[in-house]
Amino acid sequence: MVAPDDCPSQAEYIGYFDDAIAVMQTEAALERISLELCIDSAAENIDYLEVRWAPRLHMREGLSIERVIRAVLSGLDSGPIQAVAIACAMRQHAPEENIELARIAGGFAGRGVVGFDLAGDEVRFSAARQAPAFTAARAAGLHVTCHAGEAGDPSNVEEALALGVERIAHGVIGAREPMIAERIRAEGVVLDMCPTANWKCKAVHSIAAHPLPGLVRGGLRCTISTDSRTVADTTLSREYELMSAAGMTDDELQRCNETAYAAKFA
Repeated sequence: MVAPDDCPSQAEYIGYFDDAIAVMQTEAALERISLELCIDSAAENIDYLEVRWAPRLHMREGLSIERVIRAVLSGLDSGPIQAVAIACAMRQHAPEENIELARIAGGFAGRGVVGFDLAGDEVRFSAARQAPAFTAARAAGLHVTCHAGEAGDPSNVEEALALGVERIAHGVIGAREPMIAERIRAEGVVLDMCPTANWKCKAVHSIAAHPLPGLVRGGLRCTISTDSRTVADTTLSREYELMSAAGMTDDELQRCNETAYAAKFA
């Protein structure tokens, strides 16, 4: 369940989620894991948490999308911190399936689900064909974000921008291109960056080479996140420590935290 340091690609990295997903197929398991995530986060002094997960990956034993969402929200509501959910569609799923997910998740808007996301293998599956799902999500009252720029071509980030997103998870590869970085800055889109995961997916050659410090200094709105505490084998505190070691000042790190609060979906 932990991706190794020499993980060669995003596609390989995603595969390390499989074992965890396999044991998250009942309401009891989903509720317990959601609660434990809140408890672990509180131990780090985190007081607000947005949990991204893909409801359609938890239906192997007969759960419906609605039951998956309710179980996760029950766990989050039982935790010691404010925690809300972002429902992830998957790139490999049919657009019609993701439209349905957006509409069902939107039924929980104002009741714990705050956003809609798209995740999965960027190299094999385009985000553009999922545009109708984003339209459905916005119509249902959800904020929208998209995983992009962790593999493949820089244009993947432009594809995400074309979906009208408020935030992009990662954006690393696209943000290295000056024209794309300027568009991100001009549109005020926030980049939620996860240094360890970006390195393990080989979007960057090393943590020290991560573009986050330069992007923050260039006026882009960026946050620091974990991606997955388990698969990336990290914590939020560790991600901040890594970026400090990469040369970011305390003021720059604080700016990332302030951006996270300003851009949160709840």
